[in-house]
Amino acid sequence: MIRVIVGAILAPIFIVGLGLIGLAAGGSRSLDAYLVLSGILFAIGMFGFLARRNAISMLMSIELMLNAVNLAIVAFGSFIPKLGAGGSVIALLVMAVAAAEATVGLAIVIAIFRNRKTPLVDEYDAMRQ
Repeated sequence: MIRVIVGAILAPIFIVGLGLIGLAAGGSRSLDAYLVLSGILFAIGMFGFLARRNAISMLMSIELMLNAVNLAIVAFGSFIPKLGAGGSVIALLVMAVAAAEATVGLAIVIAIFRNRKTPLVDEYDAMRQ
């Protein structure tokens, strides 16, 4: 319960902070603002992956990192004329790979959860029975 309250308080502060970073980087029509936001999202995803023990939280962190990469790709596609629509196509391919990764990862987590009765990755060290 306390995590929800702290998250609800910190989320608007975080969003305002990202907006200020974007303004400091030159406004919304600057590639730097999108890349800074993408880097921050990637760092949050990496921290979530390394700090969490729950397999589903780790999968969500991987998805956040892939979405940060998509944001950077679409930003480059928007600001580099030669890349054009190719950036969107690359982003769609990354989304397809992310969906496949989430599907396979979740299936593996569910299969292990049925056997081990825990979603914690520390308990997955012995896969044989």
